[in-house]
Amino acid sequence: MPHVRPLFVRITLPPQTRRRACLYAIWQFTFCHMKTIADIADWSRPAPAELAARVEAGLPVTELVKFGRKAGFTAEEIATLVHIPPRTYARRIAGKAKLDVTEGERAVRLMRLYDRALRVFGGHDRTRAWLQRKLRILGGRAPLDFAKTEPGAREVENILGRIEHGVFS
Repeated sequence: MPHVRPLFVRITLPPQTRRRACLYAIWQFTFCHMKTIADIADWSRPAPAELAARVEAGLPVTELVKFGRKAGFTAEEIATLVHIPPRTYARRIAGKAKLDVTEGERAVRLMRLYDRALRVFGGHDRTRAWLQRKLRILGGRAPLDFAKTEPGAREVENILGRIEHGVFS
């Protein structure tokens, strides 16, 4: 293994220990970034026909609850983002009901947008902070607020694509 010069601090460890530490750091980085939203619900990028069928059949509210917990949103925030009255959302959770088609579409839009932002920013805290920060490019609105409609969500995805590829905007 060729000698790798540290960027900031030279660590004086025996070569075997240094090798183990480097392998552990690589493993830790890889493991932490392996799964994003895919472990929230069993579908991060299904085939479009499969996703359409699941939404038409009624997305289980439990998937939205799992997403909210993993992403760090409160039940009230999730209800607001998916345009469901909070009391109705609470009743659906208690009864383990399914979302209707329009609510399912909004939930899928929210999950996809969060998944894309998570892939760009790498962590739940940074992702939530960016999604809730008011941006000048969106007319002073937060990305989550702007993404309430499909065209708004597409614009937020375009901005995330620009950030991901380093395009100044």
